[in-house]
Amino acid sequence: MIQSTSNSIYNGMTASLKHSFHRGLTLQGNYTYGKAIDDTDGETGTTNWQNAYNQRAERALAGFDVRHRVNIAGMWEMPFFKDRGSFAPAHYILGGWQLSGITIIDSGTPVTVTNGAAFRLDPTGTINLGGDYNADNTGGDRPNAPLTKIQTSGFDRSQFLTGLFPVSTFPAPLPGRDGNLGRNVIRGPGFAQVDLALSKTFKIGERISATLRGNAYNAFNRVNLNNPTLDLNSNNFGKSTSQNTPRLIQVGFRARF
Repeated sequence: MIQSTSNSIYNGMTASLKHSFHRGLTLQGNYTYGKAIDDTDGETGTTNWQNAYNQRAERALAGFDVRHRVNIAGMWEMPFFKDRGSFAPAHYILGGWQLSGITIIDSGTPVTVTNGAAFRLDPTGTINLGGDYNADNTGGDRPNAPLTKIQTSGFDRSQFLTGLFPVSTFPAPLPGRDGNLGRNVIRGPGFAQVDLALSKTFKIGERISATLRGNAYNAFNRVNLNNPTLDLNSNNFGKSTSQNTPRLIQVGFRARF
């Protein structure tokens, strides 16, 4: 079945500030507070509705929702040996360098608790020991909400590594029923990264110029954990088992005739 009935909404506010300092330093920053809501996290034309006949129950935070985000960008035209009247070799080698960078800090994205196991009843036929709670032959169903209030955001790194909760935190609904836990109720780990670039343009005669540039992505090699596994059928339930890209350094040289 193909249909185009999904909808989404986004509200946000952005505040920006830019200032040019003396000695060639410019900084620009912005802070965004936003909220995105939709009814599916499906990609490339697929959806993961728990129950296609109850799309209202799928309306929740979008999987790409980021509540807080800070971006800071800066550029520094280094003044050292920039004057052509300075010692010539120093001016040619050490002068005219440009340092730029960008910092991104955000509060992480939401994740949904699901169960990817198959439908499986106990010998009495009254308790579902597996997944597919509503028995519609499609997986990814959500369990019921915990009986007591649990932490849903603000986890520290050790919690993501050791596990946020035991599987027993989320009770299974009665066989043939949808779980009442909403989508994307758990907030994943935040993200922070600094990228730096150092470059210089050389003049070689009147017709040739060359640029030497070095880039350091995630320059301080911060470990940014990926979202935890929240499939109740996984042995790694509640744990982050991978990370975003570690530090990457590139050096390039470009000549223009």
